[in-house]
Amino acid sequence: MDKEKWDALEFEQLRGELNQRIAFLHKNITLGAIFWLIFLIATFFLIVLGIEKETFYTYLLLIPIVLDLLAFNYQSNQNSLESIPRYFHYYLKPKLREKYGTEMLHWEKFFADDKKPFSIESVTKIFPFVFPSAIPLYFLFAGIQLEKYQMTILIVDLFFLALMLWIFRYKLRRVK
Repeated sequence: MDKEKWDALEFEQLRGELNQRIAFLHKNITLGAIFWLIFLIATFFLIVLGIEKETFYTYLLLIPIVLDLLAFNYQSNQNSLESIPRYFHYYLKPKLREKYGTEMLHWEKFFADDKKPFSIESVTKIFPFVFPSAIPLYFLFAGIQLEKYQMTILIVDLFFLALMLWIFRYKLRRVK
């Protein structure tokens, strides 16, 4: 197979992967929202059933861990997804310009420009992952007495929150 056919095949495969990753990210966001609904319904039933306070606190402290793990998966795929257009832009596009003497592959710029009016919505995609982090912050600032194992869970929650904020810092710099 000659180099030109190989490059075309690579482009086709990467474009397909890009579409698959976009679909996966949307499913991941939907799953986060579904988990929120499940946790809200479960919380209501646990309160109605009169669950012990200690058990309820543990349940609440475990919620952020579940959604944080989902957020880390989301972010890992988001980084991979963003690498593909960067590869097109910085590697493939200059090669095509050199070969054909004209600009090609304008999709990345169009896509970024097209999303600028929707920057707030883009940031809100991560809300299902970030909002549960308010639970350990509430426990921390409300001065609720926790058992040692619950304090360990709270520390893990806060560590995951710090890690998630560090990972999602790109949303504050740019929206793509």
